[in-house]
Amino acid sequence: MSFQHALYPFTGAYRNVNGHQLHVLDEGRGDTVLMLHGNPTWSFYYRNLVLGLRNTHRVIAPDYIGCGLSDKPDEKSYEYTLRRRVDDLAALIEQADVRGPITLLMHDWGGMIGMAYATRFPERIGRLVLLNTAAFHLPKTKKLPATLWLCRRTPLGELLIRDTGLFTSLLARWAVCRPMEQRVREAYLLPYRAPQDRTGLLRFVQDIPLQPGDPSYDLVSEVQAKLPAFRQTPTLILWGDRDFVFDHHFLREWQNFLPGAEVHHFPNAGHYVLEDAGSEILPLILDFFARKPLHA
Repeated sequence: MSFQHALYPFTGAYRNVNGHQLHVLDEGRGDTVLMLHGNPTWSFYYRNLVLGLRNTHRVIAPDYIGCGLSDKPDEKSYEYTLRRRVDDLAALIEQADVRGPITLLMHDWGGMIGMAYATRFPERIGRLVLLNTAAFHLPKTKKLPATLWLCRRTPLGELLIRDTGLFTSLLARWAVCRPMEQRVREAYLLPYRAPQDRTGLLRFVQDIPLQPGDPSYDLVSEVQAKLPAFRQTPTLILWGDRDFVFDHHFLREWQNFLPGAEVHHFPNAGHYVLEDAGSEILPLILDFFARKPLHA
């Protein structure tokens, strides 16, 4: 799938990853910043950070299989699980011939995928940047929002996410505090126009692990247990305080696991924190990188 847009002025590449074509932005040269998106977004979410960092860094921003401009296989052709996502990411990084320490920059599901990779290859990780995300089980003080519970546990999920696309279009409005321009909202939705394009989005919600026996529960437990190993890793947390899912309960968990992390709050930013506060976030990231240089 090709995509030409004034807001996304990149020439992406396609990599054959475990039998499917995965779209990835690979821009600039220097220390590698790996940007991992969430659900139901894609690499478009990081467009302004890519533009702001590619003059000094190598920026890699993939679209997961089933997302963005990558292949969108059906459930018989692809196992839509967290473990498969991590396997795909490891294969992509190997193909891309990434040298030196990696900075992981993660949002939403990107945190779980990225930190699962990090616990598999801890020697490769140099810095962490966290944007309203998680890499652990649902905090005990937090209930899964009713909308996600309905989408995950009932047939309504298929209707809202895959059949009608309401999940994606509503999030483009609910996940921000400052309304998106129409052209931005349309760009978020463009890769997910048809029901068959939205299977990956549905499976992300269905794969949220809530109890033992859920397909990804054990892997999340493994990653959570290993998070303290990253306490000495320079970590920047950039948090939209008005996120209706990844709220202060999740932030508190991060601070418990990584007490040395540097935290910046954005009181008027929602789940898509880069849309609401991107102009404030880029300088903070550049300053953090300057103060916390990577060492090979």
